[in-house]
Amino acid sequence: MPCKSPGRKGGSDLRRICTLLAGCLLLLTLAACGGGEGTSSLGTLAESALSQLESAQSELEVMTVEETVESFKHLSPQVLGLKGDSLSTYEIYHEQASVPVDGIPCLEISVYGESESAHTNVVLGTYLYARDGTALYELDVETDTLTRLEL
Repeated sequence: MPCKSPGRKGGSDLRRICTLLAGCLLLLTLAACGGGEGTSSLGTLAESALSQLESAQSELEVMTVEETVESFKHLSPQVLGLKGDSLSTYEIYHEQASVPVDGIPCLEISVYGESESAHTNVVLGTYLYARDGTALYELDVETDTLTRLEL
């Protein structure tokens, strides 16, 4: 199903982490100022909020650029609509910056193959691959739309 590409604003996970972090800071500040009664319950709330923050951060773990490219190279060419048994016969180039798609940081990766008539490399496809390896999109550069591919 096509969706508009990289200009989309995602970040619901990032907003959730920021909200949890702000809550932790508020609770810790109140606990430090309050003293006496109620401090232990505020401390418990702060511990709970910190636990939720750690859980949310672990959900957002992403691979390095190199790990993402290496993971992409192990995909089947058929998933990308290409021929062959492995991507090792193709040239693969990537952008350094992450692009958010549906709130997931993705790496833009272009796959090149040799043109039989011109004996030069031609772009066979441009893809956005999730930095956590969970999603893959094909970018149609002419229409600036993304199509999610099944992994």
